[in-house]
Amino acid sequence: MRHILNRPTKWGMGLLAIMAVLPGVSAEETREAPLLERDVLPILQKNCMGCHGGLKRKRDLDLRTLPAMLKGGKGGPAVVAGKPGESALWQSVAEDEMPKGKPPLSKKDKAVLKEWISAGLPTLGHLLKKYEKPLLPAGEKHEPGAVAEALDGHVSGQLKRHGLKPAAAAEDAEFLRRLYLDLNGRVPTAEQATAFLESASPDKRARLIDELLAAPEFGDHFGRTWREWICPPELPSDMNSGRQPVQQSRDLGKWLARQFNENATWDKLVRDILTVKGEIKNQPQLIFYGLVGQNAKATPSGSTRTIGSLFMGVQLQCAQCHDDPYRDWAQNEFWGLAGFFNGISGDFSKVQSREVHGQVSIPGTAFFNAGTKVPVSFLHGTKPDAKRKTDWRGVFVDWLTRRENPFFAKAFANRLWFQLFTRGIVHPVDDMRELNPPTHPGLLNLLTNEFAASGFDVKHLLRCICNSQTYQRTSKGTLARQQELFGRAPMRVMTADMLLESLKIAYGDPGLDLRTHAKDDGNTTGESAAVGDEYMEFHRRFGTNEEDATDFTHGIPQMLTFINHPRLRQGGRFMEDWLKKNPGIKPEVMIERLYLGTLSRRPTSEELAEAVAYTAASEEPKQAYTDVLWMLVNRSEYLFVR
Repeated sequence: MRHILNRPTKWGMGLLAIMAVLPGVSAEETREAPLLERDVLPILQKNCMGCHGGLKRKRDLDLRTLPAMLKGGKGGPAVVAGKPGESALWQSVAEDEMPKGKPPLSKKDKAVLKEWISAGLPTLGHLLKKYEKPLLPAGEKHEPGAVAEALDGHVSGQLKRHGLKPAAAAEDAEFLRRLYLDLNGRVPTAEQATAFLESASPDKRARLIDELLAAPEFGDHFGRTWREWICPPELPSDMNSGRQPVQQSRDLGKWLARQFNENATWDKLVRDILTVKGEIKNQPQLIFYGLVGQNAKATPSGSTRTIGSLFMGVQLQCAQCHDDPYRDWAQNEFWGLAGFFNGISGDFSKVQSREVHGQVSIPGTAFFNAGTKVPVSFLHGTKPDAKRKTDWRGVFVDWLTRRENPFFAKAFANRLWFQLFTRGIVHPVDDMRELNPPTHPGLLNLLTNEFAASGFDVKHLLRCICNSQTYQRTSKGTLARQQELFGRAPMRVMTADMLLESLKIAYGDPGLDLRTHAKDDGNTTGESAAVGDEYMEFHRRFGTNEEDATDFTHGIPQMLTFINHPRLRQGGRFMEDWLKKNPGIKPEVMIERLYLGTLSRRPTSEELAEAVAYTAASEEPKQAYTDVLWMLVNRSEYLFVR
């Protein structure tokens, strides 16, 4: 469980960031009165929630949320707006009524609580409604240029209020390489890089975005990305570790790739995953239910936890056993949602449904209320209108994918931003809640509204973001605050899939295989059958948490692979072909081609001179050029998305 016991500092940092970026709002204005999220809840968490939170509720009093405080407990409402004297919370605090052994609140904390109640119980939401206007009219789809302009204006305005300037625009080579990696999961070929860099068209960046979104590699890349999020190679879900079926997982990636390339809307894609039934040979997405369950079997609780994280952006797992101490999720809400997936039986081969009656029993593994029957309900207790005996999943998906659903569009927009910028507007991306607010509320609302209004069009949202100046800024710079406010592009380590696909481009070998090989009996060539799926094995070796990326990411296994692997030391197929087709090719031309096919730029004069001198001293041109290529793919510049 991800109990977050030491979050007040993070909450405060996130909230202070928002205070500072509200348009036209001074620090003095936002400090007129205490705010629930910034000032009050940290006090209550430290002093009161042990007895009046998700695990314990003495006198039926819950202090985790404002609605719960207004409802109150046996002593009446905990708070009454503008009336401390009628607020049970203030009465207890003022009289130092604390459990035995607990010290009373400090004078400072008491003053904050009293001032907050007297001011009418102000919250961050009230402040945002007062000062934050929508960047574009909601409910209608806009042209990508209009969305990009609104996005840039919002981000630039926040930078200005912090006394910061945005970074310069990325040069063509930097933008080219970043866009190829983000949209197609690989670096451009030398020919593609040359064509873009030599183009004088003023709209060549927008045209390249459209070109890459239409390329088959777009679906391949996004299919692999979402395959890893749905079924990561390490497979931490319950007791499934080591049970991941490689072929079925590969088939899921191919199915996802087709959906993305056909521009299937996000609501349709998610519906096809969550309502799947039948056999996996016909429905590759069926693997989802085997992976998120227990012992490779579908379970209501496993489905609920994963759907909450992936498709709703919320953490629900603590509420599986008890009311969440720090989030507004009750145990009944978790199991009410799990009821939609009750009666679903499945594994890695098939999924089918049996008769159920719109309820689920809390299992004996829960800390509290084991055996209690909970009726099917959406989050926050809303009951579905439908009456049925089998398979409630369609009812849930109808609710989930409504445009006005508060979770669905926002979760995807935030995760997509994370994919491009290594940090969500809400971060972590699956922990959206009042006490973990967005750093840029207007930006998140803009992207959420645009995604929903477009009918959940993934390519449209990408087109809006990638055409923005914010996305196209350089990553050069050292000021951390500038990057945190999206004032410059982050420097990101390549994902394992990006690295493998890019090595195939660099070595001119679509079949480049870097898997571990073990000698077979009687095999005297040193070659043998590779073990496992090429992407999964490469991911296990080179997978890196983007948030923890540094300028040097290789450990010993990675270094040994790059230094010693025969496929990388022997050179690319294109090397021999080029030398045969172009006898007498000038070293300068060959060196430039190697740079364009790896770093997507031309070498500097110093780099060119050094490489030419090295090749001139060699009696074997092919091996000399191979050495230069090997040197380029071992540079930290090659391993990063900049």
